[in-house]
Amino acid sequence: MKERKILMQQKIKRNKQKNQKYDLINRLPHRLSCEMENCELIFSPEVDAILDKVHKLWNYELHKGDFVTKYHNFRKEFSWEDEVIQYVQQIKIEEKQAYLFLGINDSPIFLVNGEWVIENFSDIWEAINYTDLWVFDMDVNYGVLVSRYGGYLEHDPNPKEILYAITKW
Repeated sequence: MKERKILMQQKIKRNKQKNQKYDLINRLPHRLSCEMENCELIFSPEVDAILDKVHKLWNYELHKGDFVTKYHNFRKEFSWEDEVIQYVQQIKIEEKQAYLFLGINDSPIFLVNGEWVIENFSDIWEAINYTDLWVFDMDVNYGVLVSRYGGYLEHDPNPKEILYAITKW
């Protein structure tokens, strides 16, 4: 009975992820929605296994207090969306298939061209209301993780008390 319940929960989550694809596509400008509509998708439980690779790379310390000090060479913090956009659009990554994970509820993972994500970062990120956006290659050899947190940077506080962290390797 327990296995059946787990299977049912996975099916429900998978259906939510499928629906989320269409919600995202409807948010994007037409030129991007056409591209995203044709992407291959990965659903749970595979999503969890893929994201676990990223967490494992960072010794399961990603998003934890010690991460900021321990991995400071891989992390930048910003107070404003335009600063994040400017920084990300200067990143050079390989033009090959990569995983795109969006920090919106029940997001599947999209298989996309990594360089395409960087080129269109501003529009994609705006479409998801400046929430988390992760793009990384299939072997986790490179990646850019944009995360949003509550808080502020002392040298440049955002009155909304939001700060953005970019982890890049």
